[in-house]
Amino acid sequence: KQPDSLKAPREATKRELTGFSPATSQCQLVTEVWAWELLSLLAVVAVAYSQHSPMNAGSPSQGPEPLGAPDCRLMTALDTQMSHYSELYQPSTVEQFLSKELGMWSYNVMLFAVANPALQTIDVDTQMKPAIRSLKAANVEPQEIWFLVTKHLEIFRHPISLQRWLDFLSAQALQSRDIATFLLRAPAALFTDCTQAQALQVLGYLKALGVKQEYMFSRVLCSCPGVLTQDPETKLQPIVSFLTALGLEHQAIALMACVYPELLLCSVQDQLQPLVSYLQNIGCSNLQVARLLQEVPQALSKKPAEAFGCRIAAVKQLGVQDDPLRGVVQSSTAWLTTKGAPQEQIEYLMNELKFSAGQVGYLVTSCPAILSEKPLELKRKVDFLHQQLNMELADLAKHPTYLGASLMQVIGPRHAFVLSKGLEAKLLTSGAACTSSSVRAHGGAFGWDLTALVAGEDVDFADSLGASVNEYEGFRTAFEEEYTTKLSKDAAKEFQDELRKLGIYEGQ
Repeated sequence: KQPDSLKAPREATKRELTGFSPATSQCQLVTEVWAWELLSLLAVVAVAYSQHSPMNAGSPSQGPEPLGAPDCRLMTALDTQMSHYSELYQPSTVEQFLSKELGMWSYNVMLFAVANPALQTIDVDTQMKPAIRSLKAANVEPQEIWFLVTKHLEIFRHPISLQRWLDFLSAQALQSRDIATFLLRAPAALFTDCTQAQALQVLGYLKALGVKQEYMFSRVLCSCPGVLTQDPETKLQPIVSFLTALGLEHQAIALMACVYPELLLCSVQDQLQPLVSYLQNIGCSNLQVARLLQEVPQALSKKPAEAFGCRIAAVKQLGVQDDPLRGVVQSSTAWLTTKGAPQEQIEYLMNELKFSAGQVGYLVTSCPAILSEKPLELKRKVDFLHQQLNMELADLAKHPTYLGASLMQVIGPRHAFVLSKGLEAKLLTSGAACTSSSVRAHGGAFGWDLTALVAGEDVDFADSLGASVNEYEGFRTAFEEEYTTKLSKDAAKEFQDELRKLGIYEGQ
């Protein structure tokens, strides 16, 4: 039940609402009404759910209450109370205009006005009307205009500036939806501190940098309109000069801007330089830094330790010290950007293959490419090691590069080619854990030299066998096609098996 202490203030507020005068702050008044109404609704919720509890399941004479009855009473109470106060609500002039001009339900306008008192500070005749009618003249849909009102109300304070920007955007042949997107993301400074002449200078600079016209707005400026507020000489040029010093060409920088336009808003001193210094300290060369910035320019939005620190820490937990870690980074940076790396790879090696932390540390420092291999690919290589090469996990410690090579492009075709030519002896080594089934008849304790199997380019591999590189490349292409087909069939079978488990597979 509602406490008596709440009834009097609530009734007073209701009387104040019915006797509303222009001198009263409508937003404050409505907020008070909704505050007391919320307390009342909470009381309704408490009563409804207390009656639905086991202790109030029904008296012996009446029997248990039908399931869902408290919820029905609750919804009825909510609807009644909300409708009551919606009828008493007196919309302001600006709210009436929005509801009529945009065809919005007055209830939605009321909720927005209550949550955003700043709406009442916008003059209807000199600000809101001309702004909305300019948007309509630019063919922006009423729903999109309402979305702009709810998300970016401040732009409606500057109708003259808004009209100028609409003219500017229309001259660039932007569609109405792109115009709405541009305005939604535009900073307030664009309407107060930036002119169209300055914007044209930015456009010219970006075109000279290499940003294509079809991507200028769709990829860059609609996603990040704040770029137009940047002075080309003092803001944009330092960024470009810093990146070119790392070895990036203008075209590469233009591509980065299309992928991550916020790059053009970065501070050289506060964002670019700290990230580059961090990457250089962990072992990256300038070329590697440039490549990483191209692959993940989004890293500029974070502190360097937040962007790469977890990956570095995961490798260090294996006992890898700073100097070996630099060697890992210098050999491969793919694991710094691959999703899930290196945590997923380390977990697979330790949990599934039962390697110790020290053993995993040795493997990844000897072959850093392991850190960017998907766990599923690692599993396939291990299965191939057991089933096709007849070797054991212990052999991987002697040949860590095996796990870093591609099963489809290197391990599989080379192994199959050697067998097809009867050249196994050229890739066998003594002292391995077990022997290849194809040479057991020779009676010697031999195993595959996994390092030689995956080492070098294809031309080097073919030369080591005394075979034609053209013949091997043709063999490899056919193997890759067959292997891809097999993977597709296996994936389809796994998917069908999952559907059967769910009982929704209708095939044979």
